[in-house]
Amino acid sequence: MICLFFTAVVWGLNYFYNSKYFKVKSIDIQGNTHYKDEEVKVLIPEVIGTNIFEINKKRVEETIARGELYWVKEAELSKIFPDKVIIKLVERKPFLIIVYKDKYFLMDSEGVVLGKIEKEDLNEYKDLILVRNVVNYSINIGEKIAKKNALSCADIYKVLDSQIKSMIKEARLKDNISGDIVFKTYNGVEIIFGDSSEIVKKVEILKQKNFLNELLKEETNYTIIDLRSPDSPVIKNSGGSIDSE
Repeated sequence: MICLFFTAVVWGLNYFYNSKYFKVKSIDIQGNTHYKDEEVKVLIPEVIGTNIFEINKKRVEETIARGELYWVKEAELSKIFPDKVIIKLVERKPFLIIVYKDKYFLMDSEGVVLGKIEKEDLNEYKDLILVRNVVNYSINIGEKIAKKNALSCADIYKVLDSQIKSMIKEARLKDNISGDIVFKTYNGVEIIFGDSSEIVKKVEILKQKNFLNELLKEETNYTIIDLRSPDSPVIKNSGGSIDSE
C-alpha cells in the first residue's frame, strides 16, 4: 500500500509538472523605451510554451543583453508562477557625442555607440559634450570604442560648474601619444587638460579670476590655457610667449 501511495504521488506530481498549467503563456517586457515588446520577444522565442521551471534565467538574460538591441545594457528575468515571465530592461544612457567627418553619434559611459544623430538634432543633447578626433574610421552602431580619454572628456565636463560649462563649445583628443584632452571655448581659447588626473585641482584653477576673465572675454589675446601641470599652469598668447601663473 505504501509503495502504491508513493507511486501515485510521484505520478501525480510528474503529471502536474508537465501539464499546461506551468507552460509559460505570457511575457511582460518592462523598462523598454527604445524598442517595441516584440523586438525583445523575438530574441527568446523558446520561452513561450516552455515549462516555467525549466527556463534558464541566466541564458535568457544574456541573450537579450548581448543581442542587437544596442540600447539594452542589462535584462533581468522574473518567474511569476504558474505561467508568466517578466523581463525588466536597463537601457544605456547617452554620455557624450562623438564625431566622424560630418556624422554625429551618441556613446554611452562604457564606450558603446548607441546611434547616429543628425546635426540639426544636436540641440536635443546640449547637456552632453561633443568630442572630436576619437576615431578616424567609419563608426558602426553597437561597437565599443576603447578610448578612455574620450570618456574622460565627459567625466571632466560633468564636474565643471554651470558658468564654465556655458563657455565650452566642444572637446577633442590631440594627435599625440597620450591623446591629450583639449576643450575649446566659444571665444576660441583652448584648454589643455592632458589626461583625467587631478580633475578637481585643474577645475579650481579655471575658476581663478585671471583664468576666468580670459574665458569670459568675447575676444582675447590668449589662445591656450595649459593645465597639464596643475602646479604650474600657463596661459599662452597668440604670439607664442608664455605668462606663468
